[in-house]
Amino acid sequence: MKQKHIAIFGPTGYIGTKMSIDLYNMGHKISLFTRTARKLDYLQNENFFLNHKNPNICIVEQFLEEELDNIAEALQGVDVIYYLVHSLYTEKQNFMDRDNQLATLVAKAATQASVKQIIYLGSLGVNKPDFPISEHLLSRQETANHLRANHSCVTEFRAGVIIGEGSSSFEIIRTLGAKLPFIPQLYGKEATCQPIFVDNVIEYLTHALLNSNYFNQIAEIGSKEILTYPKMVQIASSTISNRALKIVPLPLVNRFLTPYILSKIISRMINMPSLLIERLLEGMNSLSIIDKYPIEKVDPNHHITIKSFEESIQIAIQRTEQSMYPSVWCMPYDLSILNAEKKEQFLQIDPKKIEGMLNEEYSKEIDFKDMDAVFNKIKDIGGSRGYYSPLWMWKARGYIDNIFGGRELTPYKRDSSLLKVGDRVDFWVVSYYENNKHYKALRLRADMLSPGNSWLQFTITASKERNTAILTLKAYFEPFGISGYLYWYSFFFVHKYIFKEMVNNITNLK
Repeated sequence: MKQKHIAIFGPTGYIGTKMSIDLYNMGHKISLFTRTARKLDYLQNENFFLNHKNPNICIVEQFLEEELDNIAEALQGVDVIYYLVHSLYTEKQNFMDRDNQLATLVAKAATQASVKQIIYLGSLGVNKPDFPISEHLLSRQETANHLRANHSCVTEFRAGVIIGEGSSSFEIIRTLGAKLPFIPQLYGKEATCQPIFVDNVIEYLTHALLNSNYFNQIAEIGSKEILTYPKMVQIASSTISNRALKIVPLPLVNRFLTPYILSKIISRMINMPSLLIERLLEGMNSLSIIDKYPIEKVDPNHHITIKSFEESIQIAIQRTEQSMYPSVWCMPYDLSILNAEKKEQFLQIDPKKIEGMLNEEYSKEIDFKDMDAVFNKIKDIGGSRGYYSPLWMWKARGYIDNIFGGRELTPYKRDSSLLKVGDRVDFWVVSYYENNKHYKALRLRADMLSPGNSWLQFTITASKERNTAILTLKAYFEPFGISGYLYWYSFFFVHKYIFKEMVNNITNLK
């Protein structure tokens, strides 16, 4: 296909990241609309999922609530918009209104800028008396209605549970399949869904690009299998660990297993916010299946081969074990990057600027030619690699965190060469990343229970003479009241030992 100018709204999400990489590799000119441009820094850094380095990506850091004319101006020359925005983290009473307002604004701007097509990824959802559609699924379909009301050519894809390495749905199913001793039978009638492999979703989205068969169409996509949610967990458990999990009826207890309660339980088992899990679980009581708009009616001659659920799980597991996946679900910006009071974005933390900020610092001189090798060791921190210091100390801290309802030190990371802002490393979140020839930085924000906010920052700075460099490890802590100060100073000698060990072991390249 001839090069097109494509805009993506929501490029930092799970599907948005994959679409950004794939469309870039196809040679299209890409404009990425985002609130947080530095979550897209990986496009300028090393990333072997990118097949070339042609300067055909434009990053537009823009709040969508800005004036219509500003967005329309930024859309000048754009042929197609992929609209992948959804406010999963907004409070329940607000997210539907927010989604509709943003969709209306973007569609009006697209009309003003003469954009030819808007392609939107929504959700399957059938409203039946016994299975009323959830607010979450309904909002996805209402968003499409607002796009259509304000633009003349909208393609709406509706998909159910998306299975793929790094997707939130897959992580939930995988964790439950691996950790549950049995599957509790849910109260009431069991709703069903038609899951779909993430690669198939991407194939459909790219296949519809300026394809007249899809103009002003709704296309429902999914595997041929119609599964209950417990059945999906059963299949995942059998595929992953060869365990035959039984579904056990709990006549009294299951009445209390609401999405809210389940989200709190599952959040303890996996590094994922309970609010996100709750939104996803709300669809368990709805029919997320193909209904009136099967893809065959829209495009009967398409050549996309749909993977089965079991095949999808197998591929996702293989890629996960190899730590090879270009996109992962990520924390919302305000939860992963900013501190509790959102004082500043901490592009360069200076404890002197923030009253009460505590810190510990260790530095060591290294050879200039070793900068890359040392930084590669830093990027490989966490997971099975550990923390270049006694692992039992980190596990003990994770155990304490788990006792009080926290995330625990669950080994979780992907290939270090793909590291980017928003990624998880055990109970940390990457909040800053830079990898230049003469300056390198990695900052991790702790996502653990403590009376304050914590960061662990590594920087390597070359000397002016370019013959040596300084590795600096800084630990920052913003205490919440007296308990925060007591917490920090109770670990005073532990920190001194651990951080010194880390610096020495990281710089040891033998």
